Order: sequence, then C-alpha cells, then structure tokens
Amino acid sequence: MIGSGPGGYAAALTAARRGLRVGLIEREQVGGVCLNVGCIPTKALLSVSGFVRRLKRAGELGVTVRGYEVDYAAVRARAERIVADLRRGLTDLLRREGVELVAGSAAFEQPRRLLITRDGRQQPLEVERVVVATGARPLAGPWTFDERRILSYRGLLALTSLPESLLVVGGGVIGCEFASCFSAFGTRVTIVEQQPQLLSTEDPDAVRWLTRQLEADGVTVHAGTTVERLAASASDVQATLSDGTSLRATYAVIAIGQRPNLDALQLRAASIASSEGGITVDALLRTSQPHIAAIGDCLERHGLAHWASAEGAMAVRGLLGDPPETLDPLEVPRCIFTEPEIAHVGPVAAQAGDQLRLSRFAFGALGKSHCDGETEGWVKLLVDRSTDRVRGATIVGAQASTLIHHAVLAIHQGLTARQLARTITAHPTLPEAISEAAAHLYGESLALAARPSTGAARHAGRSGE
Repeated sequence: MIGSGPGGYAAALTAARRGLRVGLIEREQVGGVCLNVGCIPTKALLSVSGFVRRLKRAGELGVTVRGYEVDYAAVRARAERIVADLRRGLTDLLRREGVELVAGSAAFEQPRRLLITRDGRQQPLEVERVVVATGARPLAGPWTFDERRILSYRGLLALTSLPESLLVVGGGVIGCEFASCFSAFGTRVTIVEQQPQLLSTEDPDAVRWLTRQLEADGVTVHAGTTVERLAASASDVQATLSDGTSLRATYAVIAIGQRPNLDALQLRAASIASSEGGITVDALLRTSQPHIAAIGDCLERHGLAHWASAEGAMAVRGLLGDPPETLDPLEVPRCIFTEPEIAHVGPVAAQAGDQLRLSRFAFGALGKSHCDGETEGWVKLLVDRSTDRVRGATIVGAQASTLIHHAVLAIHQGLTARQLARTITAHPTLPEAISEAAAHLYGESLALAARPSTGAARHAGRSGE
C-alpha cells in the first residue's frame, strides 16, 4: 500500500487479516492527511468553536456566564494531543496485525518493482500486488502557498495564535468549515466563492440556512465573484475581486480544491494510465495494470475519508479474486461540520425530478430539540414514488452528521419509507425527526407541528409532498 491515510491503512489491515505479507509505505506520518493535518485536527477545533457558541447562548438556558477567554494555544495543544494519541493507536494496531511500516517515498520502476527513497537513500521493493492511496494536496490556483500570509489548510492549522482577520478563498466544505470555526473564535472572516452560492453542489435550502448563520456570526460572504489579485505583505494580504471590491486581511487561506499526489509515483514506468484529474480505474478500482488498484483522493472527484476506507477494503478483496463488488456513490454520506451541520446522502432534492416524493420535518416540532435549545434545522427525505424506498436525505442542524446514518442505513438496506416510519424511535430524541418525516408521507406523524422559531427556522415548517 502506498499511502497510510484512511484508504491505505484500511487496505493494509484488510490484506493482513487475509494472511498476506503487507507493507504500508508512508513518506510523512502514519494516518496521512486526514489524521494529521485534515479531518481530525480540524474537527477538534470545530468541537471547541461549537462549545464557544453554546457559551454565548448560555443565557437562553438560564445559565449566567461571566466572561470567558479562548486560549488558542491550549486549543491547539489539545488538538495535537488528540492527533498524537490516535496516531499512536493506529501505529500499534497496524503492527499488531503484522503490517510492516515502510518510511519513505515510493516510485514505480517496473509494474512489480518499487523504489523507496528515504533520506537520500534508495531501496528496491518487489511487490505482487499494489494499492495506490497517495491522496491529494491543496490546489493553489494562480497563487503560491508561502505559508506565511497565503496559507493552505496546513498553514492555517499551524498558526500559533488566532488571526485578527481571515480571507477564505473558496466556499466549499473546507472553506466553510474554517469560516464557521474561526468566526466563533472572534476572527473577522470573509469568504469569496465564484459560484452563485456556497457549497455549490449541496442542497440550496441547506446552504441558505448555513449562509444566514455565517452572516449572523459576522462572516462576510462574496458569492458569484472571484479573486482577481492577491498580494501579500509583511503584515497582511490584499485582494481585489472581479466585481471591483478591495479586501484586506491578516491571512488568506486558499481552499479552491485539491489535486492528486501522482508526480512522484512515476506511473509511466509501470504503464499505469492516468489523467490530470487522477489515476484511471475500472469499476473494481483496478488500474490499467490488473495487479494494481488505486483508491481515494488520487482518483478524480473524491475527497471523503470514509469512502476511501471502503474502497481500500474493496480493492484488496478485488485483487485477491473475491466476487466482484462495487460502491454506489449515492450511498456515501457527506457531512459538513459547520454551524449548523449539514449532512446529505443520495441525490440532491433540486435534481431529483418527478420520480421522487419529498417530505420535510422541522426540528422545531421535536421535544428534544426544545430541551436542548437546538430547534433550528430540518430533515428532508426523498422517497421513490414507484417502490416507496428511501433514496436520499438532507439534514441541517444539530448532530446532522450523526443523524444522517439512519437514512444511510435505510438506503443501503433498501427500506421503504413506511418501514422507516414504523420503526420505533426513542422519545424524546433527535432521530424522531427522521421517522416522523417518513410518517408524514402517510399522514401518520405523531409530533405536534410546533411553530418555527424566528430566523431561518420560519422557512422550514413541516411539509409533505
């Protein structure tokens, strides 16, 4: 396995548990980007920013908080401890399962021969099967990451103090999560997104809720425009937008996408087909060399750790000759850890057409939401008209990233909306919103239609088809 991120270590463990001799090659730290400079440290920061928001709203719960201070050095230290603990645990697990950890950068010399480079030294490695899981790196666009003022996500996570102001170039998942996080800490944040809305591929209703919350937190959103000029000085960055707007911030973080890590692999030496977007694979994740598979972010249009993990295990089974299997992208959940959270699986409602029925249920109708002070949000279910099967869901609000898995399981197991509606859900809990959304399709909802609260919630009343 080349690369020890979520896909690479899933593949390594799967192969080791099948009795193979396994080498896991990593040029940086075990766990890859996700564990070390991506998913985990980012969510550690977001967990703290969410706590800060709850502190600000403590008065709504009858609790008086007389001042608090964000010690960003301590916040970062906590995130680093989490990463170190998880990395240590993963390393121990791999070694217990018999996976050999190989430090260095891998390149193909031949289809079954790798060259491992470490500290200027090279070592050949003969291989029978290979899983390429080299991931991706941030795309700088027309600029250069100096990691002093113009930052990648790595540079932003490495800051030792909170920035006074932050320009986020790109309103995708990474950009929106950083905007949500740092605005809660008190940073003045501006997002520039070239598409008409943030999160251009997500449900427009969900994005409107998020945009309103970001703006309520003081984030300035410039959508439908681009950064024409970006220049750094010793003290700040200055940007000029295509609409003529001039901006100034302490730092700029570029979050416009990623590109696969392929350059060092020498794919031509192994006759592995690829394009600028990534390695070319078939439905079973095999490359043009049948003994070599590729997974995760080194493929085109990917970007989800859990998807890469599933692909890693599937790729190994395919290389070992197990019965063919495929992964349906429409069964892979997408979670955005902003405030509010957004989670989605299946097709986007706006693109569903007439074949699907829609039911939406507001969190404001749930007792648990009121008890928690989290009434803002809703569940939207998409149900096949002909089969009554659940085909998709979008959830906006507290714990959306957890709640979405009820819908994921329903879709994966082929459940109908009526089966979901008649599944007993504990009361009072947030998952009731999912079963009630399904029940509402048949006029069987038991929840009271609470009047939506002020703000964004008034746009998300309970509705059926």
